[in-house]
Amino acid sequence: MITYDYNFVNVDFYVEYRVTDPIKFLFNSEDPVGILKMLCQSYIRDTIGLYNVDTVITTGKSEIQAAIKEKVMQRLESEDIGLQLTNIRIQDAEPPTSEVQRAFTAVETAKQSADTTVNNAKKYANEVIPAAAADADQIIKSAEAYKESKINEASGQAARFAELYEEYQKYPLITKQRLFYEAMESILPEMKLYILDSDTGVQTALPLESFANVNLGGEDK
Repeated sequence: MITYDYNFVNVDFYVEYRVTDPIKFLFNSEDPVGILKMLCQSYIRDTIGLYNVDTVITTGKSEIQAAIKEKVMQRLESEDIGLQLTNIRIQDAEPPTSEVQRAFTAVETAKQSADTTVNNAKKYANEVIPAAAADADQIIKSAEAYKESKINEASGQAARFAELYEEYQKYPLITKQRLFYEAMESILPEMKLYILDSDTGVQTALPLESFANVNLGGEDK
């Protein structure tokens, strides 16, 4: 059996009983002696588990015997199977064999190793989960910022288109020409500009590069 301080101990008990009611003994249960045996084994194990190994082997025998006897007697009374416990005594108590002790030590070692592994896993989880949560929060914020920028960009383009359309409705020809010039300026940034006068008898061309490079103050750009 396992003691309170997690040691093994071999204990031999001697149990005495008597039949108090033959009719109940015969008819109230199929195996009254077997019931008594199971009750004794159960309460012996439970009681031994409340004491350390030194107490079980040395000075605690009388106290353990009395506690077990009282529990078994109360249970037999409630079972009402025609039996009465008269005596229960510890005949011998000694440490287990070396093989059992080694097996028990191996079990305890494995249990401690399992506890260590669980604690390490919890520690790792406590370290990783907050970092992952922070990364997820940063990703969400970046996505929201990107979404906001795209919405603002689309809203600006829509507003500009609405403004151009309004101007187009007022002055369709001028607006078309302005859009054409803007498009050509974007497509051909190095294009040279000329003004052609076909009203006169002689066709002339006025280069505008010099004017385009001069501001109102007369300084070159």
